[in-house]
Amino acid sequence: MKNGLFILLLATSLFANEAVLPSELSAWKSLSYVGTAKNAQELTDATLTLNSASLVGLLPTPKIQYVARPTNEGGTVSYGGIFRITIKEKGLYRVVLANASWIEMVKDGKSAQSVAHAQGAKNSGIRKMVDYNLDEGTYTLQLSAGADTTSAVLVTKLP
Repeated sequence: MKNGLFILLLATSLFANEAVLPSELSAWKSLSYVGTAKNAQELTDATLTLNSASLVGLLPTPKIQYVARPTNEGGTVSYGGIFRITIKEKGLYRVVLANASWIEMVKDGKSAQSVAHAQGAKNSGIRKMVDYNLDEGTYTLQLSAGADTTSAVLVTKLP
């Protein structure tokens, strides 16, 4: 009985501070792994799925040939990556990231203008969120100037 009570109390304390996420971010806690591309030719192997969170591996910035020059490249000790994502419907989309990397959505060599920035809720594992109004098409998500070799990332359509 004491062991059962201890386990119940431990489980309750572990999850008591966990953030409650809105429905559009519900995929945040189910991660699949996606490696990064070093250049545009490798993007087919670094494809993100809309509304599906991924743990992504990042590379030292000097090893990446970005499709468009990042606004914030970072230094020789920073990390980044490039990923492909297909947007099938025009609308407002949010890029959610677990680290502080610089985020850019690029289509046809041009970076989309962000329309909002926010931080994630306490205990959510979300460091930053950036919103974009996107048209249909294939985009390259560029991460740059990061301090970490991995990050979780989610691209989701907002209601």
